[in-house]
Amino acid sequence: MRPVSVIKAVFLHPRMKQLFAFILPLVMGLASESAQRKMVVVDADLKVPVRDVQVFTPEGSSQQTAWDGTFVVPDSFSRLNFRHPHFEQRYILPSELRGDTVWLLPVSHVLGEVVIWGRRRFDERMKNILKPSPQQIERDKLPQAIPAGPDVLALAGWLFEKTVGKAIEKRSRRKKNQKAMREKEEEYQRKWDLLGDTIK
Repeated sequence: MRPVSVIKAVFLHPRMKQLFAFILPLVMGLASESAQRKMVVVDADLKVPVRDVQVFTPEGSSQQTAWDGTFVVPDSFSRLNFRHPHFEQRYILPSELRGDTVWLLPVSHVLGEVVIWGRRRFDERMKNILKPSPQQIERDKLPQAIPAGPDVLALAGWLFEKTVGKAIEKRSRRKKNQKAMREKEEEYQRKWDLLGDTIK
């Protein structure tokens, strides 16, 4: 018997046909399952998977991501659309599919104008600080010890500064200058003496 005839006999046996009829769809199902591509949808800010994202194609295929953000990529599609209420809507073309991760950006809410109404607490605190206390009000009601009129002490201080103060200031400057001159003269004298001692 030739080997080809043995193979035909084995594969054409009725029991083998039933076994192949049972195993072949099982193997094909497993092969197609392993050929399907899985991807993950991830939050671009927090870097965590996003669940319940609607993934659909214009051809009518639709699915939702699982708790771990995974979904199965359809065999053929023109583009994949991703929609979630908390993220920006996005689509991906087949040529853009690289890796196994799809990043979604969170929705940013932008306000056109913000108007803030409020009180300046600083002004209120300053009013409270400047507001006289009850003790101050009582003191103000007492009679003044110095009668109102020209300020004699201020006038005396001004006169002293303009007349006697200038003379005192001039004399102290002159004394400082004389002291500095004497110190320099003494220094020069010491140097002269040292120079004279080295010549002898």
